[in-house]
Amino acid sequence: MRNSIAIVIAILVLVISFLSFTNAPFVARSFASVKNGLNSFLGPALNVVSKPVEAISGGLGSYFNLVGAKKENEELKSKVDKLFLENQRLAELERENARLRKLLNFTEKKPNTMIAAVVIGEDLKNWFRCIIIDKGKKHNIREKTPVVTPRGIVGQVVEVDLWHSKVMVLNDTNSSIDVNIEGKNTRGLLEGTGQNTLKLKYVIKNDDIEIGDKLSTSGKDGIYPKGIPVGIVITANKNKAGIFADIDVMPFNNFKQLDEVLLIKK
Repeated sequence: MRNSIAIVIAILVLVISFLSFTNAPFVARSFASVKNGLNSFLGPALNVVSKPVEAISGGLGSYFNLVGAKKENEELKSKVDKLFLENQRLAELERENARLRKLLNFTEKKPNTMIAAVVIGEDLKNWFRCIIIDKGKKHNIREKTPVVTPRGIVGQVVEVDLWHSKVMVLNDTNSSIDVNIEGKNTRGLLEGTGQNTLKLKYVIKNDDIEIGDKLSTSGKDGIYPKGIPVGIVITANKNKAGIFADIDVMPFNNFKQLDEVLLIKK
């Protein structure tokens, strides 16, 4: 059976080949009719077959376009990230320059009386709430040396080794400073609470004090020179029992964000 089909197909191929190379009018017309018939019959089928091919071609084109767009987006994102990091670095440099300019201006007002130091860490294991600075005995630093910034008091040195020192900051519970209310005759003792705010103690209810008053060192505690800013009154409750007012103070320095400090020589 298969051999018979093969023979018929071979004969048809030979006939079509013969007709295609024959120039007789009758044969040409007959071949043209057969050709047109085949085109009419096979044309729709070929169109149907070509549709998936076109769809696949279009799909591949879209895929490659998506791959290219994804790569371009990744490159753009990388450039944006680099620019963002560069901008952050420049902003940090500007902030550092501003801090250093303030330190320089502050020290120029009192030349040869201050030593600049960098805060290099915090001591979390001690009873005291301390920061660690990069100056020590090698730089003639002693215990009880006052530590400040252009904003105001930071605290005092409580421990010194050859190259480093520990500074107890104002909000430590062991810290206390004798202070005055600026522009008034009111005086009190400013104590640390272990929190962000401080307590102003021993201010009598009849004393002149109110929210917004600024505090500065009185110079009478034997540690801090007179007139250095300390903080500002944020609450003043005179309704509590007893003769003293309940007063909260916010220090001018944020002790968690210190980068550079100044030590006052004695």
